[in-house]
Amino acid sequence: MKLAQLFEEILEKLNSHYSINEAKAISYSLLQHYRELSRTQVLAFPEIEISEKVVQKINVAVQQLQTHKPLQYILGETSFCDLPINVSEAVLIPRPETEELVSWIKEDINVETQSTMADLCTGSGCIAIALKKMLPKTIVWACDISFDALQVANENALKNRVEVNFWQCDMLSEKINLESDILFSVIVSNPPYVRDCEKLLMRENVLNYEPHLALFVDDNDPLIFYRAIINFAKARLQKNGVVYVEINEAFGNEVKELFYEKGFSEITLRKDIHGKDRMIKAVK
Repeated sequence: MKLAQLFEEILEKLNSHYSINEAKAISYSLLQHYRELSRTQVLAFPEIEISEKVVQKINVAVQQLQTHKPLQYILGETSFCDLPINVSEAVLIPRPETEELVSWIKEDINVETQSTMADLCTGSGCIAIALKKMLPKTIVWACDISFDALQVANENALKNRVEVNFWQCDMLSEKINLESDILFSVIVSNPPYVRDCEKLLMRENVLNYEPHLALFVDDNDPLIFYRAIINFAKARLQKNGVVYVEINEAFGNEVKELFYEKGFSEITLRKDIHGKDRMIKAVK
């Protein structure tokens, strides 16, 4: 099959499920992944012959896309802070807002500083791995409750050739399960913070495929993970150490108040690129 014909067929099948711009972007991604063709090549060489094997793989992917399965899960990979990150349905797909959180930490820490960092609720490991890449002298630890998520995170650390110390931990348990007696200079977390009542506002691709364990909290206690993070910080953060957390835009002031109540200072609430309250920094 000629490339131009395949491209048009993909667009036609996706047309009723995605906007034309989304469908085109997905089509380019599929051809990049399964045939290693850049967007420029797709536009410049419409007569390229595509093998039946590749056509079949793309058709299977398109069928999955028609059920609103996220492209990242279909391809098994995404990009975060310009790094390749494997993803599966055991982990959240990294968001651009989380890249902003990483950038904030990078702004604050000198690349030559030998700091110690903990990433709580690490998921795919994207935060821990990106920060280790940016700050190679930093010793990075990362935890998650999900064994499957930690397997993906380990794969990503190997893929990006960085050393991250992973451990399994339930942040809502009283047991930290960290054998080392290390004290951290930085703690970062993107914990579950979407309320159950917000499910009605979410797209099918998120609700049906991304892990609810990593997304949702009970309507009656939406700040449960922030209290756990603060308790961890009280026990494991050095004096003058810093906590960075991603937050639900609806609870910026409430999370700030939690930090104040526990004696933290220099508490800063920062908006994301969309102008929504999205992250907080606090000093012990």
